[in-house]
Amino acid sequence: MVSEQTETNPSSPQKKAPLRILRERRGGVPRALVEQNQRRNSIRRSILEVLREGPRTVPELARVVGLPTHDVFRHIVSLKKYGNVVEADQVDGYFQYAVTEDHTELSS
Repeated sequence: MVSEQTETNPSSPQKKAPLRILRERRGGVPRALVEQNQRRNSIRRSILEVLREGPRTVPELARVVGLPTHDVFRHIVSLKKYGNVVEADQVDGYFQYAVTEDHTELSS
């Protein structure tokens, strides 16, 4: 008589995390996505480096980093959302942004 309980292989799909299964089906993370994430993280590190020197407005950051203001603003919004930067004073109608105390060290 065959038992209704079947042993499950530790490498069976039922034991794997859903994201791991998806990655295996798709053949891993696409190289373009990895490169996009690396570029984004590099830009954000650059912005944080500049802000460690002191508070800056988005137009000032854009000039120093060499990106359009709308791109810098998008990164600032994300950095603010995750608590890396805060709004400081207002200068000529623009908020200055500063690095939070928790994020004063450069992370790699």
